[in-house]
Amino acid sequence: MIIRALLPKLIPKTVKEKIIVLLASEFPLTVKDLKLKIKANFNESVSYQSVHKELNHLITDEIIICENKKYLLNIEWIKQVGLFSDLILSNYTSQKKHSINKLLELKNDGDSLSFDFESYAQLDNYFLELIDYFNEFFEKEKRILMHYTHNWWPLVYPLREKEVVAKLKSEIYGVCGANSNIDKFCSNFEKSIGIKVIHSTNAHLHWHLNIMGDLIFSFYGDDIINKEINDFFVKHKELKSLDLKHLTDLLQKKGKFRVLVVKDSQFAKSVLEEVKLFNQKV
Repeated sequence: MIIRALLPKLIPKTVKEKIIVLLASEFPLTVKDLKLKIKANFNESVSYQSVHKELNHLITDEIIICENKKYLLNIEWIKQVGLFSDLILSNYTSQKKHSINKLLELKNDGDSLSFDFESYAQLDNYFLELIDYFNEFFEKEKRILMHYTHNWWPLVYPLREKEVVAKLKSEIYGVCGANSNIDKFCSNFEKSIGIKVIHSTNAHLHWHLNIMGDLIFSFYGDDIINKEINDFFVKHKELKSLDLKHLTDLLQKKGKFRVLVVKDSQFAKSVLEEVKLFNQKV
């Protein structure tokens, strides 16, 4: 699918842009319909030949389709435009240095990228966004496997997590390393929204890796902040004693965090063998 200067300008200038604008609100239209509507809406007289020429270009670019000599926008092109604009909006509104668009650069096994983050809050937002757009990058059959010592997403971002998981078409698994009442509460919440979650203390699991399709995400947190968060969960094991403000302050605390992303189909498949644990008592 070709995405060029996809969106027509607010005031379309070319015949091609005017055709797209017209078909966005009324369809299907014949060549004659388009010619008359260009005159009526934009006060421009155009020939049948010029309209037909631009229609052929738009068909070649897979932007429109022709059915029984009538033209309408290609629904697949509309979806691509929607995804493209959503990703741009997400990147610009958050002013991120790390864009999930860059994952498109990982085309061959062995290709890699790294991203630096300033806080756990930034890192959390990145992974939530990856889940949100996962099926724009991967087919339904691809899976997600995440590892975490403690789980705080249901405490801090419950609505956001529920929204992205509801949108997801693929299976998603989570392995939690702790089993306090707070961890159990978070695990139960995630199970209720469609995530398969287990508790494990198996040191041989890939605790510093998340798998998304055939991409390996290695994440490295700030040692000082990691210790402070671990100390927080040692102190707060019950919901009634949870200091949520302190937790959010820790998640927003500035530090050094890095994610290394590697495309490795075979290694991803190997790590995903851990999914078999979900059929056992761990």
